[in-house]
Amino acid sequence: MLRARWGAALVCVIVPAVALAGCSTEYHGYDSSIDGVLWRQVASFEDPLSRSIYAPLVNEPTAYLDSVDSALWDRAAASVADLGVEDGGVVLYDISSTESTAEFSVFISSGPRSDDSADEVLYYNGPSSVFTCYGITARFYPEATPLVDRVIFAECPAALVKAAPLDAAFASGEVFDG
Repeated sequence: MLRARWGAALVCVIVPAVALAGCSTEYHGYDSSIDGVLWRQVASFEDPLSRSIYAPLVNEPTAYLDSVDSALWDRAAASVADLGVEDGGVVLYDISSTESTAEFSVFISSGPRSDDSADEVLYYNGPSSVFTCYGITARFYPEATPLVDRVIFAECPAALVKAAPLDAAFASGEVFDG
């Protein structure tokens, strides 16, 4: 009986310590078991973004960047509050272009998990929000659709992550492929 009490006391000390140490949920890979509601919320932002990135109506770097509809972030900490990251959406940052290329980074936040009864989850015990980020490079050629490369990032800018809910979870870009 004494061992059981010590074991319970140890769990009561270790579990909160681990929680305070910053252990958090992360999702990686296509088969990540991410919550379907949060996945669809990210997709609702990412799908229109992907259409403008991979099938643009323009064929010039500056016009291409102008055609991507999203909030723009200049990496200034003071401007993060104006982006609405906690509500969900797309933020572009680190934007640059040359005569033949356009480059930028993307941050997508799901916003708060909606109460979507379609998944029939009786008790949800996951994060209230997820976010992802990746880099895009588009190379332009005369009379051709730009060639677009995506680089998946292992982490997102700390200032944007801090604007998300405290229990928000990182989801690598490939989680939303497909």
